[in-house]
Amino acid sequence: MPLESLDDWLKYIETLRLNEDDFSLDRIRPLYEELIKGKFAENTVIIGGTNGKGTTVEFLQELTLGQGLRVGSYTSPHLFNFNERIRLNGNPVSDYQIIEAFKKIEKKRGSTHLTYFDFATLSAFIIFSEAQLDVAILEIGIGGRYDPVNLIDPDISILTNVDLDHQNWLGKTTEEIGKEKSAIFRENKPAILGQNNLPNSVHEEAKRIGACVFELGIDFKIELSKTGWTYFLNRKRDELIIDDLKEDHLSIEAAACALTAFFLLGKENNSSLGNIINSTNLKGRCDLVNDKFLLDVSHNPASVLQLSRYIERNYKKDHKISAIFGVMQDKDVSEMVQSIKKHVTKWYATSPDIERSLSAIDLTGLLSELVTEEVVPTKSIKEAIDGALVESESELVLIFGSFYTISEAFRVIKKLES
Repeated sequence: MPLESLDDWLKYIETLRLNEDDFSLDRIRPLYEELIKGKFAENTVIIGGTNGKGTTVEFLQELTLGQGLRVGSYTSPHLFNFNERIRLNGNPVSDYQIIEAFKKIEKKRGSTHLTYFDFATLSAFIIFSEAQLDVAILEIGIGGRYDPVNLIDPDISILTNVDLDHQNWLGKTTEEIGKEKSAIFRENKPAILGQNNLPNSVHEEAKRIGACVFELGIDFKIELSKTGWTYFLNRKRDELIIDDLKEDHLSIEAAACALTAFFLLGKENNSSLGNIINSTNLKGRCDLVNDKFLLDVSHNPASVLQLSRYIERNYKKDHKISAIFGVMQDKDVSEMVQSIKKHVTKWYATSPDIERSLSAIDLTGLLSELVTEEVVPTKSIKEAIDGALVESESELVLIFGSFYTISEAFRVIKKLES
């Protein structure tokens, strides 16, 4: 069957699976080198970590666009449309551009086994190579060592943080996971570390590779105040300072990493940077919709903890919150629930429409063992939202657990508005 539309192509690449155990980048490196000739941007930044990668991309994209630079960004997963993953100057590329890139990959790949993520990443590289970019900002999907983004030799690498997630792929401990994620560092190139107390394996890998480390709390700092926060670069406070920054719904650590990368790219401090940081927004991150729904893509214990802290900062203890919760099968539900359950007065267990999601019935059973509040199983996210809206005591409806849950919830809420 000929592949004509982007939907046709996406259905096709979703069927692709490796029929071997070789996940190393040597599998696709020859194809990459045939498709991509040399650098596709003057400067390239790779961003890895457990959480906050997409937020860091967004901040750095806005900072560089503010300088009038031509910027390409690649992220995953998407909330609504595949095109969101590949952006030029902040705008998703067209179906046509993606299809043409897919055609080139399919024509050249021969017997090379590719995955969905291989296709997606290589298509971004092809599109960027034709765009004459000043800066390319690339998000690692999972891990680092074997992620196809790591085919690139970056000018700057950012590791936002390391926590437990995807243990079946990356290792059972943060030390093992940290080692995998640190594979994005390069010799004599800046490696920005965005978390205090990272696993020892991260520092060991950075030293072994010979990266130039810029570490949060040492080389760049965050200072909180009652009204917001201040960013300091290097050990001397009077060297570079940006103040009057808002502690809002996006990670300030992500903003600090982006600012550090911005300056390491050789960009100068100016009065607009604070405004850019304060005005940057990203859907699905502590996203308050219609003053009723709080949507967040948090999908592991560390990101749910950040969500819990946001609720503590912005809502009173007696605020009545109903939670709609839908997760993938491989997630640690118990750890995810621990930090957030004190805020929730009623639970709606749901399941997004994807094969990998945990069923609402199974999730209900797990939640019933973890919380004392009522747990209501629902057949769909729409049913969960309808039920929460009927709940007269609910002042806020919290929706979280996965990108897929949030994507479906946005669509349901939009229909309610029409």
